[in-house]
Amino acid sequence: MKLTSKWSLCFIMVAAYAAVVGGVFYYHMFRFVFDKKLQNEMIEMVRYRAPLLVAGLASRPGEIATFDEARVMKEWKRSDDRIHSLVYFNYDLTVRWHEDIQFLKQAYDVYNNEAGLNTNVAKLALSSGSPKAIMFDEGNYYDIAVPLLAQGGTVAGVVNLTVSRAAAKTLIRQSMVRYALGAIIMILLIGGVLYLFLLLKVLRPLEALRDSIDAVSLNRLALPYPARSDEIGAVADSVSGLLTKIKEELKGLENVEIMSLEKEQRWWKTILAVTVPHNSRALVIDENNNILYTNFELNIKKKGAVHLLDIFDGRQQNIIQVVGEALEHPGRVLRGNVVNKDINCIVKAVQLPDDAGKNRMVLVLEPEKPL
Repeated sequence: MKLTSKWSLCFIMVAAYAAVVGGVFYYHMFRFVFDKKLQNEMIEMVRYRAPLLVAGLASRPGEIATFDEARVMKEWKRSDDRIHSLVYFNYDLTVRWHEDIQFLKQAYDVYNNEAGLNTNVAKLALSSGSPKAIMFDEGNYYDIAVPLLAQGGTVAGVVNLTVSRAAAKTLIRQSMVRYALGAIIMILLIGGVLYLFLLLKVLRPLEALRDSIDAVSLNRLALPYPARSDEIGAVADSVSGLLTKIKEELKGLENVEIMSLEKEQRWWKTILAVTVPHNSRALVIDENNNILYTNFELNIKKKGAVHLLDIFDGRQQNIIQVVGEALEHPGRVLRGNVVNKDINCIVKAVQLPDDAGKNRMVLVLEPEKPL
């Protein structure tokens, strides 16, 4: 898998993980904010009407609501479609006002048995003296109870509202949609910037480094790559250092080969001086039929290696035949006739055994008549 594919996959996974975690966080944050806003709005509405309600409670404690209280409750419920039900309790939790008059002045337990309260939030608000809210019906409604405090901080009554969360849920859903759109746009922007950075600072320099390495050959052991101060430049410097070491090693091998060749030539000089008669000519050729050593001077002006056929006319099939037979029968001395410098000679050829990968053949030319 290429670096771009790995980077894209990793970025998508990290971005998706961050988006999901952020979505969970923001969902709970939106839920808290909008639910808290809904609760505070309901509590403030009660507090806004509290002076009138407290005055009615003080004038007729434990009784049904006054005309003004009843009017306020009806108008309030009619004007706010979020309110599903509204119950107004006295300090002893008897029903002070209800839109259904049959429940008026009923005790809390009787009313709960007949009408059915959703939660016990009214009791909690009465005992604590502070507003309470409980979610029910799988999060569709809030049961909110707000105590009405008389002088001295005593609870004179409790307003119990069942409030729909539909508006809050709609706001939460809309906010999450905006969050998702914003997250997608941010991921695309950040991903585009990071990919552009990766393309310009990593991918293209790596491609240029690859092309430079492909251009390296034995004839040119150098890396044609511009200097960089980053990690890719460090890799290029390491490759350049490696090529320098290879060049030095090759020079060392060439020197060793030259020294080995010179040593072998001295060795052949000694051997042939002892084994070949004075008036005979000897040649040592390598596996490519190039002249490695002779006991006589070659008057051939040629750059590079001298081939066997540079000495003998290519039309002299005898020398070619003798050399060919010697190659086919290593260790055997093969004989033939050849003309060298207008002198008839007997040629002897022997293919020496392979020694450390070096194939050598010795040719000895013995004139039929003394020179």
